[in-house]
Amino acid sequence: MAVANAHVEFNPDSVSANKVQVLTINVPHDCTTASKTLEVKMQIPANVDVSTFKAIGVYQHGVLLKKWSESITKSDMKSYLNIKGPAIQTGPDSGPNAANFKFQFKTPAAIGSQLKWPTVQICTGGISVRWIQPRPADGSDPAEDATPVPVLNLKK
Repeated sequence: MAVANAHVEFNPDSVSANKVQVLTINVPHDCTTASKTLEVKMQIPANVDVSTFKAIGVYQHGVLLKKWSESITKSDMKSYLNIKGPAIQTGPDSGPNAANFKFQFKTPAAIGSQLKWPTVQICTGGISVRWIQPRPADGSDPAEDATPVPVLNLKK
């Protein structure tokens, strides 16, 4: 499945199971046209081994944004990937300002499973978008105005 316009998505969204690899989250726009992105917080699925995490970096226009950081935090028995830095404009939708957050994990061995990463995108002006809506059961791209949960599909 290709990355849908205007949705926070893994790119690619299908990767090998049981393998240490670099994963990329694409953030194609800000919370509103008048805001800028400050932070993306992703809940890590329980079956992902957080000890295999390695920060790779946040990129925009192919350039590493050195003032942005990636770290693992824990709260209420859940692990989160926190990606944050100074305000950046990631819009308009899927335009050249889109940001790519890269990090390394070992994916679980569960071939054929779909890992859901509930995500909150925090922007300037106290605005946020909760990327938590269920995705269409048929695997099609969500509606343009939807805020679907980012998913990572595990294959052989």
